[in-house]
Amino acid sequence: MSLTTQSLYFTGPRAVEIRTEALAAPGAGQVLLDLAVSGISAGTELNVFRGLAPQWRQSMDPRTRLFSDANGADWTWPARYGYAAVGRVAELGANVQDLARGELVFAYVPHGQHAVVDAKAVVPLGDIDDAEIGVFYANLNTAYNGVLDANIPLGADVVVSGLGVIGQMVTRLLRRNGARQIIAVDTIGQRRELALAGGADIALDPSNQPIAETVRELTEGRGADTVIEVSGAAPALNEAIRTAGFNGTVIAMSWYGGSFESLSLSGEFHHNRPRIISSQVGTVNPFLGPLWSVDRRARIVREYLSALAPELKGFITHRVPLAEAGRGYSLLDQGSPDVMQVLIDYR
Repeated sequence: MSLTTQSLYFTGPRAVEIRTEALAAPGAGQVLLDLAVSGISAGTELNVFRGLAPQWRQSMDPRTRLFSDANGADWTWPARYGYAAVGRVAELGANVQDLARGELVFAYVPHGQHAVVDAKAVVPLGDIDDAEIGVFYANLNTAYNGVLDANIPLGADVVVSGLGVIGQMVTRLLRRNGARQIIAVDTIGQRRELALAGGADIALDPSNQPIAETVRELTEGRGADTVIEVSGAAPALNEAIRTAGFNGTVIAMSWYGGSFESLSLSGEFHHNRPRIISSQVGTVNPFLGPLWSVDRRARIVREYLSALAPELKGFITHRVPLAEAGRGYSLLDQGSPDVMQVLIDYR
């Protein structure tokens, strides 16, 4: 086993550096992971990479849950980030009994060749022997959580706005959830085709047709029962509000960056009474009651991970070695239409 490892650091907005550093041994209750691949998130992680996350400027009071710049920032450069990695258990710390050397596991750890992590925090992948499938565990939790937050009745007309990786997952889960009509929206033709292949009934291009008006034509003038907004773009959130019918629901799944000059709350928002629900993966829809928990959701996601494996594999468009990770971030940052899921490959 090497005594050093290589880790990825954000050193400033849109700046990435690979550093060689000492490799720690696992302590009691910990395991050392030899990573195979990790996924770069095109949503949350890109906001952090761009320096747009509020934690770079402010801190959150854990008691009040309010952000403020009165006490400095939660985060400082350089910083490590990433939360979708898969690797094999290379070494067991003392008192670890539920994992075995060589076992393939998922972990919420930053990008780098190795990770030392609490053994109870990793997710064994069981019969999944393809590390690239395991990378989608985190995003699939986010997608499924958004569908649970939507609490969609059987037979509803649902719009999915934004067809990146999570939007594609949402589309496939909605098909299982019994939506009557799934209307997928994205400006990129390849993504619309992929959504149609994954269960969408109709795919619309917002660059050449008005979405709110077209959805009303498709729903006898009602508008959508639910719009799941996954794009992270403020104009898309505004259009989602317009697209929802009277008393309809908008699920805002993204961690929005930037400003909201395009957001209008004087027209459809005021007169049509849509409910806007923020979906954040840290908790489960409280209206589902005490039978539901993050752990239960995670177990179900593990089942979906196997069921959707062939389709998830098709979402991977780029693999880059750790030394070229900056190129992977640039691909996502530039919004190239042929880029969907970028993996950092340590193999």
